[in-house]
Amino acid sequence: MNKHIKIWSLVNVDRGSKVRWTANELGYEIEEVRLKYGEHRTDPYRAMNPYGQVPTAEFDGEIMIESTAICLALAERHPESGLIPEDRLLRDEFWQVLNLSISTLEIPVVQYALSRMGIIEPDWAELWAGRLTPRLETFAGSVPKEGYFCGEFTLADICSAYVLRMGVQAELLPLEGPLAAYLGRLAERPAAKAARIFEGL
Repeated sequence: MNKHIKIWSLVNVDRGSKVRWTANELGYEIEEVRLKYGEHRTDPYRAMNPYGQVPTAEFDGEIMIESTAICLALAERHPESGLIPEDRLLRDEFWQVLNLSISTLEIPVVQYALSRMGIIEPDWAELWAGRLTPRLETFAGSVPKEGYFCGEFTLADICSAYVLRMGVQAELLPLEGPLAAYLGRLAERPAAKAARIFEGL
């Protein structure tokens, strides 16, 4: 199997960072194309990704969009990595944590952060401000005091780390206690360092 991936992204900490981290965990050679802001909305890019979003990835001769879908596709190609647990009970927990991070939390956290940064309308931050914090605090309170979700490191940790990192950056969560320890453990992984996902935190 050709372990080469091409990733189109905007900055170090966008959704492409989840793909970069996953690819690094799996030992892929990464070719990264950094788009200028606005370039993701142009016709040449939309020919690959009609939604005009980042990231887009090319591997095994295929173009894929949606960061979590890309990560799952990579992990499924390498079951020996353990990024998706084989044990049924662990897999139940895996799907729960993964979906809490990407479905319940990621979109509102990213919209809130982008709104606070002035990239999208300020109404988004106002919309999510009251509803988001209790959910994010509940999720942050569930991080393991030792090790990782599901016991061993999995893709659920990558997706959780991204949303929690964004929550800290947006000042929705304090970086302290078990959350700081959990993110600190993840930040020490060589693949996380190579992915640059914790830079500036």
